[in-house]
Amino acid sequence: MTSFTTLQYSITPRTKIESLDQIKVYADGEQMEIAQLSSLGKNVSNGIITLTERLDPSKKYTVVIEDYGEEVVIPTTIFDSEEFIKNYVYDGDDLGAVIHGTSTTFKVWAPTASEVVLNLFTAGNDCEAYSNVLMTLGEKGVWEATVENCGHGIYYTYSVTTALGTQEAVDPYAQACGVNGNRGMVVDLDSTDPAGWGNDKYVNLDKYTDAVIWEVHVRDFSNKVTSSAYPGKYLAFTETGLKNNAGIGIGVDYLTNLGITHVHLQPTYDYASVDETTCDDFNWGYDPKNYNCVEGSYSTDPYHGEVRINEYKQMVQAMHNAGLGVVVDVVYNHTYDANSNLNKVVPYYYYRYTSTGANSSASGCGNDTASERYMFRKYMIDSVTYWAKEYNVDGFRFDLMGLHDLKTMQLIEQALHAINPDAIIYGEAWTMGSTIDGSAQANQTQINKITTTPGAAGGIAVFSDALRDALKGSVFDKVPHGYINGNFAPNTNNIRFGLSGGSIAGPGWTVNNACVINYMSCHDNMTLWDILLASCEGETVEQMMARNRLGIGIVMTSHGTPFFLAGEEMMRSKDGDHNSYNSSDEINNIDWEVLTETSNEYQMMLYYKGLIEMRKEYEIFRANSGVSVSFSSLPGGGIVAKYEGNGSQAVVLINPNGFEDSYTLDGEWKLVANGTQAGADVISTASGAVTVDACSIMVFVK
Repeated sequence: MTSFTTLQYSITPRTKIESLDQIKVYADGEQMEIAQLSSLGKNVSNGIITLTERLDPSKKYTVVIEDYGEEVVIPTTIFDSEEFIKNYVYDGDDLGAVIHGTSTTFKVWAPTASEVVLNLFTAGNDCEAYSNVLMTLGEKGVWEATVENCGHGIYYTYSVTTALGTQEAVDPYAQACGVNGNRGMVVDLDSTDPAGWGNDKYVNLDKYTDAVIWEVHVRDFSNKVTSSAYPGKYLAFTETGLKNNAGIGIGVDYLTNLGITHVHLQPTYDYASVDETTCDDFNWGYDPKNYNCVEGSYSTDPYHGEVRINEYKQMVQAMHNAGLGVVVDVVYNHTYDANSNLNKVVPYYYYRYTSTGANSSASGCGNDTASERYMFRKYMIDSVTYWAKEYNVDGFRFDLMGLHDLKTMQLIEQALHAINPDAIIYGEAWTMGSTIDGSAQANQTQINKITTTPGAAGGIAVFSDALRDALKGSVFDKVPHGYINGNFAPNTNNIRFGLSGGSIAGPGWTVNNACVINYMSCHDNMTLWDILLASCEGETVEQMMARNRLGIGIVMTSHGTPFFLAGEEMMRSKDGDHNSYNSSDEINNIDWEVLTETSNEYQMMLYYKGLIEMRKEYEIFRANSGVSVSFSSLPGGGIVAKYEGNGSQAVVLINPNGFEDSYTLDGEWKLVANGTQAGADVISTASGAVTVDACSIMVFVK
């Protein structure tokens, strides 16, 4: 029920109200007349009170129940009413702090507030406010103040008074912040641009399947690089010529040599779990604090908001100059805690709740956000488009995207591709529990309902857990066994599903080839090499390397977009840690020193490099239309995948067994990959009977 005359209450234990005389409602101390009580005569823990008068969102409502007590009730039932949407949602693009010459105008949407005070500071920490400005309530619930002689470098907060009392909050629309994100900062964004920023361009991408994505944590990338001047910082991505002790190129030079197209950065917005004053702690950053501010722990100076912005832009610019796109990880499905800045400004609006009034926790984080609410939907769109326009990022990965509603994700796709048609958009589309209607969820069973913007490189892509689990076993098993680690027969169908780009009958969902992300490992769960160590006990390193190569061979020949965790290509280990989100740097750092010209790690990297070259050279593996994939079997039960279309043909032979197998080719073919070698160049030509080595892949084209 959504109405401007109803209040929802919740009490424990269950209580029976026999008469309306037993319950009273007060608005700012003034008693209101009750018209109806849904729970009258029932022994219940919650109910709906219908009043004779219209509710005022800014007033404090107190419900008093005889022989029970009283509680403050926020009129959350009004948020989804047509009247609230008509009178209070705001479509303007001027929320936040906007500089106008020598003055700055501050605007914040707070329709349930009775008072909002703007607090101004000369620094981002350790000082008292030099001014407290009472803001004025305007239309649509927007509070406003214009302050003279207030500009770039001034820090600010809002003291927002609602029915819950007065709470100090950082502006949800703040574009810069002080140390630890406890104060927003007025910022002249033009002044943060590095030299040549005006010429910075997005990375061109004809279609998503042309991309090869490498996921990395900013700190992991360089924290163990002794030759870096900026270990663990954004600026490490600007350094060229870095080498390890063996003289192997590392850092960005390594990435360009490897051949990837896009670097996926784990969260780089301002998050709550690392103290920026010391940076002693480690965290992946999936605990958002200020969505539109840059994380300070990766900056050389977290105390000045403009510095982190400038360094971030330098990082993006450097990767663009190297031909690399930048994808950022965004987490709009929850915040660092339930009383976030969003909740302090408009209590209970931005979150989902259960029927008992508890926070929904389908995310497992205790505070699911409500993407379906108009102003949070607007906030998400405003946020991603800000990052796309101000920082020139090339794509977005949505954490637990299945918790968002389809309409919001459709509008995000349209907004981003209007800015940059080549932008990559993908997310975790797991089907999860939620307090929204399942039909509305942007999960993998429904993602095909999202329409791709004409001319865009793709729509919204989803991670293929079907292929991931088929290759290496379920992430929920202690010792997983999948296709590449000894359990191939039960997983054959899902391997075929993955090879076809999810376009054939499979595990309950289908997508366009351009909209599936194929992978074996990401930041979650154990690294691929740790999984092989755990599941292939007793095997030699060479045997496990063969399994690794088989897996990436399947990923790189699958229709869709390949993705892998940074270091997977060099057998990266985290000592078996399956959830290193707050583990030590020692566990999480990429160890570049394992790369020597004779090391197994270096040889594995060369194989990944070769497969990337092969995929770039032969479009048949990157096609998202016009190519059909048909399947048969090797004598030993392995897979034969035949690709045909757009004037090209390919045959992929996959042998997961511990023994050799054979296949008879029809005509003459060019071998471009086998169990130890891959690349754009032809290894050899073959016709007739060929031998497929144990636990290996062979790729033929013509």
